[in-house]
Amino acid sequence: MAKQAVIFISCGIFKEELEYLLREKGLDWKILYLEAALHVNFDRLKTALVEALEENHKEGAELKVLYGHCHPQIMEILERYDAKKIDAGNCLEAMVGAEEIMRLNQEGTAFFLSVGWVNNWEKMFALGRKDFNFDFKTMFDGYERIIVFDTGIIPIDEEKVERFSEFTKLPVERKPITLDYLLNLIEST
Repeated sequence: MAKQAVIFISCGIFKEELEYLLREKGLDWKILYLEAALHVNFDRLKTALVEALEENHKEGAELKVLYGHCHPQIMEILERYDAKKIDAGNCLEAMVGAEEIMRLNQEGTAFFLSVGWVNNWEKMFALGRKDFNFDFKTMFDGYERIIVFDTGIIPIDEEKVERFSEFTKLPVERKPITLDYLLNLIEST
């Protein structure tokens, strides 16, 4: 009996990490990336996710979704297509696990960034301002620091990190990580 094809539908926030894993591990995953900034607008996220699920459900493949709980109805949406989601509340938990996020926050409340976040934060915030006139600066009042998860394999745009620090008025720390947790999380989905 032939193995059922798997199609991954992923937030674009993971693109660089996943492309690295594909190359380095020789994985033959078919991954469809949705725009990283979609989660700032639930209507756009739902529309893009449903379109991707609908299109790929017709192919009869197993669908695995690489998103956190970025939409309040994400589980109901996925159930309609018998799609499975990684066991993570958000993209940063997917990188290191909820326990590590909690441990780091006990040392000082942090806003976490991945390389994908570093590369996309300005676009995400611009869309939020455009769609909802949201002032993102107020979002950071309860944080003490920014932690950038650094795999060491994907270059980090230091100017964007500096602009983020200036925007939030928070100091930046680096946390070296591997992609092992992310890979295991995806493979166990």
